[in-house]
Amino acid sequence: MYLPLHIDLRGKKVLVIGFGKVGKRRSEKLLKAGASVTVIDRKKVRTKKSVKFIQKNLRSNNIPPLKGYFLIVASTNDKKLNATIARKAKWEGCLVNRTDLFRDGDVIFPAVVEMGAGVLSFETLGRSPQLSKQIKKALEHELPKR
Repeated sequence: MYLPLHIDLRGKKVLVIGFGKVGKRRSEKLLKAGASVTVIDRKKVRTKKSVKFIQKNLRSNNIPPLKGYFLIVASTNDKKLNATIARKAKWEGCLVNRTDLFRDGDVIFPAVVEMGAGVLSFETLGRSPQLSKQIKKALEHELPKR
């Protein structure tokens, strides 16, 4: 069972493996929260200056050590590689967010709406990403901005 909570990521080391659309969105959210973000991708990609970038074609047998990272985001387009990353991260004591199969991770990125009085977050536990988008859009329209 997942417990909804908000966590202070300021200065925490986070590794995002795979920098497609989802990996990019996750890294932006993590940066906004103050995390120290490192990205690994097989292609040279443009990242923000504050992101450390490593170009490496990862396979199941060449995943670097993960110990020392607070959170690992497995967001490649290879389900087997994501599963291997998640297992290794857990073995090495890291929290995991697996973007293709949330149940295989420890952390879920909820939909977030910032409003005048604070932050509202919600999650459909993978059952309906479209519903999450609709709720977020409706709330952003109705609630006062920050």
